[in-house]
Amino acid sequence: MKTVFALVAVLFFAALLLWPRAAREGPVLIAYGKDGCAHCRMIISERGLGGELRDGHGTLTKYDDVGCLLLSLWQRHEEVPEAWVEDHAGGGFVPLLAARFVRGGRVTTPMGYGVVAFRDEAAARTFAQEQQAQVATLEDLLRDKDRFAGKQPHAGSP
Repeated sequence: MKTVFALVAVLFFAALLLWPRAAREGPVLIAYGKDGCAHCRMIISERGLGGELRDGHGTLTKYDDVGCLLLSLWQRHEEVPEAWVEDHAGGGFVPLLAARFVRGGRVTTPMGYGVVAFRDEAAARTFAQEQQAQVATLEDLLRDKDRFAGKQPHAGSP
């Protein structure tokens, strides 16, 4: 009986050690219509407009708007080792530091920040021209405090 108990205990702990764990790096697919924005608390429903951050503890947060992601970055007082934005052209996630951004003009986003991201600079330029908008770098966006000043999470959110 002791041998059976020991065998079960060993198998149990081996299973715990070998059981697949949740990803602790890289972006995770957004469950549109189910996942909520960590900043404004709105349900993420539109593709190609948001992004994700993973903090130093491995905690992943999702955002419905590039503006919400940037505001969350500004409000943190810690290093954020990983951040991605969705390619507005449909190319999945792009590392935040590698993205090309389009802002202003007729660009519309869930929270009204008017910023979308692209993997490809040519696609960003084409979209900017179509929307009478500007191509911007991340540095340009971080300096554009007027675009983000006074924006509050959506009314009715917790």
